[in-house]
Amino acid sequence: MVSFCKMRECLILLAVAALVGAADLPPSCEKPVYCNSNLLHEVQMARIFNDSKTFVDLQMKFNESKTLGDFQILMNDTNQNPSRAQLEQFVTDYFSNEGELEDWKPSDHSDNPAFLATIKDEELREFGKGINDIWPLLARKIKAEVLEKPDQYSLVPLTHGFIIPGGRFKEIYYWDSFWIIEGLLISGMQETAKGMIENLIELLVKFGHIPNGSRWYYQERSQPPMLTAMVAIYYQYTQDLEFVRNNIGYLETEMAFWQNERAVTVEKDGVNHTLFRYYSVSDGPRPESYFEDYNNTIGFSDEERTDFYIDTKSAAESGWDFSTRWFLVPGGSNNGTITDIHTRYIIPVDLNAILAGAFQQIAVFNAVLLNLSKSYEFAALASDLRNSIEAVLWNKEDSMWYDYNTRDNLHRKYFYSSNVAPLWQNAVSSTFLMANGPKIVSSLEQSGGLDFPGGVPTSLIRSGEQWDFPNVWPPEVSIVVNALANIGTDEAKTLSLEVAQTFVRSCHWGFLQYKQMFEKYDAENPGQFGGGGEYNVQFGFGWSNGAILEFLHKYGSELTASDNNVNGSSSTTISPDGKRRCGKRRSALADDEKKKERKRFLWRTSR
Repeated sequence: MVSFCKMRECLILLAVAALVGAADLPPSCEKPVYCNSNLLHEVQMARIFNDSKTFVDLQMKFNESKTLGDFQILMNDTNQNPSRAQLEQFVTDYFSNEGELEDWKPSDHSDNPAFLATIKDEELREFGKGINDIWPLLARKIKAEVLEKPDQYSLVPLTHGFIIPGGRFKEIYYWDSFWIIEGLLISGMQETAKGMIENLIELLVKFGHIPNGSRWYYQERSQPPMLTAMVAIYYQYTQDLEFVRNNIGYLETEMAFWQNERAVTVEKDGVNHTLFRYYSVSDGPRPESYFEDYNNTIGFSDEERTDFYIDTKSAAESGWDFSTRWFLVPGGSNNGTITDIHTRYIIPVDLNAILAGAFQQIAVFNAVLLNLSKSYEFAALASDLRNSIEAVLWNKEDSMWYDYNTRDNLHRKYFYSSNVAPLWQNAVSSTFLMANGPKIVSSLEQSGGLDFPGGVPTSLIRSGEQWDFPNVWPPEVSIVVNALANIGTDEAKTLSLEVAQTFVRSCHWGFLQYKQMFEKYDAENPGQFGGGGEYNVQFGFGWSNGAILEFLHKYGSELTASDNNVNGSSSTTISPDGKRRCGKRRSALADDEKKKERKRFLWRTSR
């Protein structure tokens, strides 16, 4: 049985980590051209490309030894100070952007999948068909050249065809893949979904964990561990028990990585609890955001710079890169900037919920496979983690889970869409749910996070970071919708439908206007894409497609594209121009406007 580290061992590890200098840390990956070299530094700091990711996605024309050797000659010939023009010429001579991928048509794609017939509203049925038609546009396979000369690419070669997120993201991304796989399964593309999972398992075998994405420069960091959930939803649609039997060992391997590398002991009310955090330890800036990370550390001491790089990569491991969720200033507030990032001190609600759900699902799989001792083992892990989530992350006064700040021993009492993740992952007991379900619904409604016509924002704080207000991220809307549905009360189910209705309408308006799905949306302006962060909004978009297909599949008989299509069944209303919500959700909210004004005041003053 894989065990968590004991409290004393964890404290020793934390103390050692705090003393480790940059020279003692591993590089971001084993390929210096893309992760840890003068070449990387000089090219990225010269800003040869506006997007730092562009350079590390290029392929080398020659092998690594020649590339680095010839660059050193250039450095020596220029007294270690090459001009921008010389660097541009070197990149032109030694790198290529011909691409590592080729278009691929999945054989299981249908122009008219069965789920469309379940969508009552004709406009939304057409919308669902439009999204289904996007899958072949995002389908890729690795070119033969990458398999022949893998050392000359930052892309990790994989066996099966896959769906990319879209835009600048031309590789598999870990947690994106859950919503992509769900969307594929709804579209009847079981073989493509299976291949996606098998690719992720190949990455797990290669690295010992599933990296952020299928690039070498993501080697030392992972993302929310959704592999078990992917296998579970695949099994739900296919009943392919043999696939589960063949791969359950890999699910257990991934759990061992998180238990051994990301577990911490948290003392609360005199009791020690084992919980998990994001903590990616490697040297230097993120290669794909090298310029941005390096510039943010100007004026830092060596220790501060090392800590910043670790905390930045750890936030990237969370998938929430970046947000005030990871900002921590003296006193425990999130009222800071990117230079106040301290991810290591924050115990995230969603990560722990995901792991609790994974432990429980692995227990169920083992029970089905008659591996009873393993089933008991993982059921105990799930139970222990659920208890720790309740003991440390649940705030009884607010009837909500919050991230926990271990530096100041405080709940992070802010609205983040991730707060309800334990409900999404069924990481709560039925007794707890019966006692607290209605209170959670009330807490959510009072938060103000559900009051926007463009969907549920990740936070209520305008920080300029892309995982803060007003941005709406489709996977987070999915989390909220499913969390509410899992409460089980009529009120919660109604609210779940309304949240889905609002976001589907928003994305539908955007699709009609732009003929595109976006990576993120604007909570205040339905159908408009979000902004902020380190790069421009991306089109595509894998997880957006999957989330909308999920809602159309789940609520297809009830959702409507507009109020003109309503036959008295929907109380969620958006004006024809999609700009605002009109009316109230329920008569019980007669004092809605007063509440909203109070919430608006809180939004303005929360920072």
